[in-house]
Amino acid sequence: MLDEYCAGEWVSRRDQRIRRPVDSIGFVTASGIPYLAPEIQLFYKARNPRPKDEIDFSVTVPMLSQAQRQWLHDALRLAYGPEHAWCAHLNYGNGPRAR
Repeated sequence: MLDEYCAGEWVSRRDQRIRRPVDSIGFVTASGIPYLAPEIQLFYKARNPRPKDEIDFSVTVPMLSQAQRQWLHDALRLAYGPEHAWCAHLNYGNGPRAR
């Protein structure tokens, strides 16, 4: 799900204003299993959330750092508007800082 990248940045196909340095979009577990940053995975799920996506959101958000929550909030606002249901659960202001 690595959409596009440009000059070392991942660029979302859903909204090209949403970008991150490529080296910050994934992690590797202690046993060597790679995984996508959870806030980015939730961003993908947010477009048309199914019941299982809603569960993933409610279980994952409490484990996110403040920076991860802020990034997700800003990305949701940019891509889907401030009325997206998940924005209210992230408790952040209106700044468009999804970088």
